[in-house]
Amino acid sequence: MRLLLKVLSRLILFAAAQSIQDAGPTVLTQQGVVSGTQILPSVRQFLGIPFAVAQRWKAPTLPPVRSGIFPATTFANGCLQNLVPENAEYLRLNGNGGLDVPSGEDCLAVNIWAPSTNRKQNTAVLVWIYGGGFVFGTSGIPVFNGTNMVRDNDDITLVTINYRLNIFGQPNPPQFSDKENVNFGLLDVEAAIQWVHANIANFGGDPNRITIFGQSAGGSAVDAYTFAHPHDTIVKGTPVLLGGKLRNHTDWNTVSAAVGCGSAATLQQFACMQKVPAVNLEQAVISIGAAFSLIIDNTTIFSDTQTRAANGNFLRVPLLLGSTANEDDIFLVAQQLVASGITVPVLTEIFSDALSAFVGTCPASLTASHRLNADVPTFRYQYQGVFRSLSTRPDLRAYHSSEIPMVFGTYNGTVINGISLPATADQVALSKYVQGAWVAFARNPTGGLPSLGWPLYDPRTATIAQLGNFFNTSGVVFGESSLIDAACNSQDVLAAIVAQVGPLLPG
Repeated sequence: MRLLLKVLSRLILFAAAQSIQDAGPTVLTQQGVVSGTQILPSVRQFLGIPFAVAQRWKAPTLPPVRSGIFPATTFANGCLQNLVPENAEYLRLNGNGGLDVPSGEDCLAVNIWAPSTNRKQNTAVLVWIYGGGFVFGTSGIPVFNGTNMVRDNDDITLVTINYRLNIFGQPNPPQFSDKENVNFGLLDVEAAIQWVHANIANFGGDPNRITIFGQSAGGSAVDAYTFAHPHDTIVKGTPVLLGGKLRNHTDWNTVSAAVGCGSAATLQQFACMQKVPAVNLEQAVISIGAAFSLIIDNTTIFSDTQTRAANGNFLRVPLLLGSTANEDDIFLVAQQLVASGITVPVLTEIFSDALSAFVGTCPASLTASHRLNADVPTFRYQYQGVFRSLSTRPDLRAYHSSEIPMVFGTYNGTVINGISLPATADQVALSKYVQGAWVAFARNPTGGLPSLGWPLYDPRTATIAQLGNFFNTSGVVFGESSLIDAACNSQDVLAAIVAQVGPLLPG
């Protein structure tokens, strides 16, 4: 009998081991074993791993421990998006996808690209936070695929995350007390960072070398994290790709009435809203044009942020930040196409040049100055590249989000109007430089960029990295902030231009 039990035990262990082997590369997390894909001989891929669970309008909590192997081979649902016509047109213009991503409330997941076990382990870790104005966006699209970055660079692991959006992320219901009324999407971001810190070592990443980076709303989320956690010990660096704005919205009662829960701010109304199918809420938000963006909750976003910034009351880790030269091109084109189906490129450029300073250049300048005043090592850039495979219209230059495929090395995956145009040699070279710079920063936030000849930012000298500009379309030229930031000292002039040109634009 003992011999039989021993044989059965060995057979069970062999079967379990064989099952894990057949499942692909496996990693143990705090919630159990996950099985990914050997996407390339040099890269392991793990998709859709739950980092948290959350009931509607509740803070995220850790997922339960699993007894079986979790198949991390497909992306999780994206979080529900507000794809009003302007947002949908923006996604079509940038060609990065996101319009047809399956979505749902069960969406809090991470995706991980890690080097194969025969490559360097204990790597630096980059955690990506997507943009979309906190109302749309998802991690499960080709432009954010980390395969190329990990394939082409040693000592790096890339993580992308999902977080709740729009009415699901920052609902601002009248029934909530000040303590209850928080930006749940930003709490999701914090939960993801904590999960990565707790688990990334088993994927080959170094939990003591985590850098968070994001673009637009994702960049705002990075900035918000530094103010919400001034004494954090997890995050060691923060690249920020700026652009976008924060707004307060109070559309709760309008949406409630649209889904049959009434417009009166009662407890019964809130209970009714909790039971409405998620897709019905999503459709109501889109149909009435509501947009639930960040609120000042004094937990994730503070009413005295500017005072905190001026006083240096934020997480003092090295910062890499910048914007694109023509941020507003894509927004203006999208608005005009939705309104009238036509654009006037010359007027769009004039109007965009004024707005882009407000949206990208000037906020970058102000943020950099606050960091410098607090003696934080700061690196600054402006992306100026214009390439046919990305900027496919005469009124789309170095527009908002055009640098993202260059960072990820996914420019060949961009499809505009069903056409994917090949990258030029200069574009390939610039992407290699940009990607190498971001990886160097993640590896060593203080010394990585100087090792490439990229100096610390100093507004008195030529230290702004101009990426892909006219004088070096395949690399970098360093310029003076007095030229890049000239418009930031002429806001009255810019406002006058906006007032004169705005009525001339179609729509």
